[in-house]
Amino acid sequence: MARSMLLPVALVAAGLVLVLNAGFGAFVPSPSAVAAATAEARFLAAASPVALAMAGTLAALAEEIDSAEAYNRKVMTGASVCLSLALVLMGIIIFYTRRVVENKWLN
Repeated sequence: MARSMLLPVALVAAGLVLVLNAGFGAFVPSPSAVAAATAEARFLAAASPVALAMAGTLAALAEEIDSAEAYNRKVMTGASVCLSLALVLMGIIIFYTRRVVENKWLN
């Protein structure tokens, strides 16, 4: 019984060693990769605080929305959703009607 388990265990161990050593020989990247990544890293490091500061000031600069305007937006959003669903339903009805007529079910 121990002999039959030896081969699968050895194969799994060999596979694990192969996966762990396939291209991950060093934990430190090469100097060229570090130099290429620093320009992007510096840009992203500078962009993050600026974006956060801009997001905080945009709320203060926003205009207050009138209650009538908010109601009109809700009505328009609801109407557009209902119209979209009605168009999808009409497309499904037309599709299946054509399929039924092609099968000569009505004749």
